Amino acid sequence: MKLLKLTLGLGVLAAATGCTALGQYAQSASALNGGTPNTAGATPATSPALPTAPAPSEAAAEGKASGPTTVSVSIKNSCGKTAKVFFGDKPKFGSGTYSTIGDNTRTSHTFDVGDHFWLVDDGQNGLSSVEIGDSVREIEIGGACDQVTTH
Repeated sequence: MKLLKLTLGLGVLAAATGCTALGQYAQSASALNGGTPNTAGATPATSPALPTAPAPSEAAAEGKASGPTTVSVSIKNSCGKTAKVFFGDKPKFGSGTYSTIGDNTRTSHTFDVGDHFWLVDDGQNGLSSVEIGDSVREIEIGGACDQVTTH
């Protein structure tokens, strides 16, 4: 009885999806079980068409991104001392990473578009921040050590 239910289920699935290989399997299993082979809907021509996703090249041609866009950004510290920074939404209150950037040095970091970069004080309070856009290629910590700008 269980084999008959499975066979009928496979036949229905084959009919709904237009899968001829599955339909043939269901027909063979039905015949082995002493039943009559079910050929209804076993050909793709009589099955309903399933919607298809555009090919990757089509999606790229339409300008649609498949995931978050990342950008590599150069971070320049023009300040005369080591700067304390935070990579994340909200220093002190949000998740993220604290770091330091040496005086008059340059480093790079990969961001997702929409990420935030903060200059923070010794108490981890935010002094200045920028949101990363897809055109940002450089962040500069100003000479007064109290603000950040993008280029």
